[in-house]
Amino acid sequence: MKAALKRIASVGLGISLVASPLQPAWNVLAKSPQNSMVQYNSSQLDESKTLPLSEDSLVIKYEKPLSALDHQRAGTFVIEKVDKLKYVVVRVKNKKDLQKAINSYQKNMKVLSVNQSVTYKANSADADPKTKDQYHLSLLKIDEAQKMSGKNKVTVAIIDTGIDQKHPELKGLFLPSYNVINPMNQTAPDVHGTHVTGILAGKKGNGIGGYGINPNVRILPIDVFDRDFVTNDYTIAQAILYAAEHGAKVINMSLGSSFPSAVVEEAVEIAIDKGVTIVAAQGNGGDDVPNYPASYEGVIGVGSINKDKKLSSFSTYGASTDIVAPGEDIYAPIFDYEKKSSFSTLSGTSMATPVVAGVASLLLSKYPNLKPAQVEYILEHTATDLGEKGHDLKFGNGLVNPIAVLKFDIKKLPAFVKDKWAKKEILMKAEKIAFHDLIEKQEAVTTPFEQHWVQFPVKKGESVQTLLKGMPSYDNKLMIHFYSSDKEQIEEVNDVGAGKIEGKLIQAPFDGTMAIGVKDVNGSYDDSGKKVSNYRLSIKRQAQLPEDDSTLDMPISATSLPFQSEP
Repeated sequence: MKAALKRIASVGLGISLVASPLQPAWNVLAKSPQNSMVQYNSSQLDESKTLPLSEDSLVIKYEKPLSALDHQRAGTFVIEKVDKLKYVVVRVKNKKDLQKAINSYQKNMKVLSVNQSVTYKANSADADPKTKDQYHLSLLKIDEAQKMSGKNKVTVAIIDTGIDQKHPELKGLFLPSYNVINPMNQTAPDVHGTHVTGILAGKKGNGIGGYGINPNVRILPIDVFDRDFVTNDYTIAQAILYAAEHGAKVINMSLGSSFPSAVVEEAVEIAIDKGVTIVAAQGNGGDDVPNYPASYEGVIGVGSINKDKKLSSFSTYGASTDIVAPGEDIYAPIFDYEKKSSFSTLSGTSMATPVVAGVASLLLSKYPNLKPAQVEYILEHTATDLGEKGHDLKFGNGLVNPIAVLKFDIKKLPAFVKDKWAKKEILMKAEKIAFHDLIEKQEAVTTPFEQHWVQFPVKKGESVQTLLKGMPSYDNKLMIHFYSSDKEQIEEVNDVGAGKIEGKLIQAPFDGTMAIGVKDVNGSYDDSGKKVSNYRLSIKRQAQLPEDDSTLDMPISATSLPFQSEP
């Protein structure tokens, strides 16, 4: 290739797998520019201990379409295509040959990235039938909020398991369903999807059960599980694209994975650009491990509280939590395999998510032209503060407040500008700085989509140490780009959580321009004027990398390194 345009994938270009028949043990190996490998332990990635990566399927991002011969050489066959995003999904004929297939695709100049397919699961906690008292309706004053909503009927896509469309609480709500895994087959009713839909849209005034947050919606059912317990990233991506193409204004995803996926992230970006508000569950790990797609920028990540407005013990928390809603002991319709249409009480961030998605649909029924960023702004700026004052790691911006949402004066919405930051824009708009040894900059993210960039010339072989320290409730990442007239290299650094120090010592691969950008991973910001979302960026130039005195015979202790990211 004339231009070295192969980008470094956010998940990584190489994957290696070691598995046992009973409890799979696996490692992900992510290739860096220096061909070093970073290992991730499975216990850090999925609280259920279910393998979050497919053992036999690869998701490939291509620059030019791959031929049958390319796949034959890799020992794989095509099982799915996502042409709009330039992805192809392949399966190895033998699981033990997965690494060989990866190596083959890595050497193929048509390929931009190779990733092991990420699996997803529904984010509901164990079901325990309890009271039929829907406390969340009175806690949030849903009846009053519904009276304030508009007359526009909003289409909400439920990307989940199958839904009991004959349930008396749900009958008549549905657009034609779509089974992503088996498009020729009808979706089969299931517990999880039915419960989620009932929370959001259960009928009101029919003398049966309770009612939903917004019964005046159209539901677009999209089954991504097909009666299985897990699904894949490419299936989720296609579901998101389908929803966006079939008129959805809101997408509810009560599912997630603790491992990011580039194909899902790109689908999310396309849907948001088309005006779709996406609401997703934070996960049920009870820890601060990020859950996806909830942790992607532009997605409204929802945590769970109980009737006492306390964070549910199972609810995942952290910087990606945008808002919380009741998700513990929620009574709603289910599909029982023996009783068929029934009701039950379930708990999980899966149950909190349709509460927020329902409130978003109430807002859009009144103001149908609002963009996703505006919907998110109103939800977050009207939320009832819980925990620490302002945005915090447990409750995000607070408890969703439907009354305040519907009372919000949209004339007070700020003007949102989503700037494009590609090579041309970066070289044109990034601040040009000149320094010899060290420069430090302090900035604050105070608007949606805000990014800050600096640029300076570098010579091949020069090394630059970058350190980024943010505030406790905000998770910032480094974007490091190298440009020349015919080459580019891109790397993103987001190895630690909110308030920790991100660091990267990187060597210039060629003569040209180095551009360094900073943004909030979750799209969070502080516009209160207090600038509590500030960060400090330190950039130090060195003529060459420090000499490595460590050998196999006499390794240096890690404690003696000049810099180590905080745990």
